[in-house]
Amino acid sequence: MIRVVLMTDFSESYANKLIKGMSRYSFERTPLVMCKMPLSVYSSGGLGKVLEFAVKWKADAIIGQFNEGDDLDLFRKNGIIVIAQDYRKRFEGISNITADYFAQGMEAARYLIKQGVRNFGFYGLSGMVWSDERRQGYIHAITKALNGAEVSVLERSSMDEIWWYDLGKVTDWLRELPKPVAIFSCDDNMAFHIIEACNQMNDPAIRIPDDVMLLGVDNDESLCQLCSPTLSSFMPLIEQAGYYVAKQLDDRMQMPLKERLDAISDIRVMPGSIVTRRSTDIFFHENPYVKKVCDYISLHYTENITVNELVALVPMSRRLLEKLFIGEMKVSIYQFIISLRINKMISLMTQGHTAQEAALIMNMDSKALSRSFKSVMGRTPSEYIKEISK
Repeated sequence: MIRVVLMTDFSESYANKLIKGMSRYSFERTPLVMCKMPLSVYSSGGLGKVLEFAVKWKADAIIGQFNEGDDLDLFRKNGIIVIAQDYRKRFEGISNITADYFAQGMEAARYLIKQGVRNFGFYGLSGMVWSDERRQGYIHAITKALNGAEVSVLERSSMDEIWWYDLGKVTDWLRELPKPVAIFSCDDNMAFHIIEACNQMNDPAIRIPDDVMLLGVDNDESLCQLCSPTLSSFMPLIEQAGYYVAKQLDDRMQMPLKERLDAISDIRVMPGSIVTRRSTDIFFHENPYVKKVCDYISLHYTENITVNELVALVPMSRRLLEKLFIGEMKVSIYQFIISLRINKMISLMTQGHTAQEAALIMNMDSKALSRSFKSVMGRTPSEYIKEISK
């Protein structure tokens, strides 16, 4: 049995998904006893009180959000393994639960560019490694893909809590942005600010997703569904990372004490997929007929759509529509439909559904969907999930 103190913000989906993954390992492999330490212990008494708490509780390990300048060697001196959950920075000399946030930002940019929008914004928290690097990757991908296109950035300090209640700076920024605009927010909580600001303004020229397309991170189901309109979100495989946190602790507890405390191996939160909801469920294109076809496909892509059915939507021939579509979307109509189906299938599978369950939810034939998946991805759905889960 391994005794673990958890010092994190349990009101957030990220921490709870980590715990869920650790609990799954505990059920399947080696039992873990986890103590959720109130953050008030740290805020009121500092690291010394946290150490006192951990020692009194006879902890084998502590996982938490630590600040720069914290002397984490105090835990090591008391025989306690330390793992830092990415908060403000990554730490040297201990294991970190971290991710390639730069790559996440790039993926968010690619997703939003495909929606046809050409104005971009980023809303984040300055001084937080996960926000800073997502911003950097987002801007890099956009400027590279669109010949130096600019990204408007609004960031608040993590210490400026008044922003949670006063959205004046956000509403001013939203009014100034050229429309339509795609905004990538550093996480779902910050994206919620954007939606609240838009709803408070009640401005017919600043509507989500018609004028402001919005994407968050972490796929906090309760928050994403609470938003109006519902929030699209990048979904890293956080629960899977929690499973490997528990595995690392289990492995290290088998070592002699000094080796256990000296062992350092970061746990990487692997990228998952983007879960599309209403906040990005729209396409922006210069050609209104291409836009109309894309919007129709986005609503009916799990159905047996024919090109003739799409031609009936617009005043042009099949040949002209196909030519215009490829010119603007860079893929054929058929390829576009298949890509939407595969993206939806990946989203469902990274949420824990099997390929067969995903097909059932999409009301599609499982074998046909799997064949399309393999033809595009070069591997079967099960092989793909196994690969990203390594």
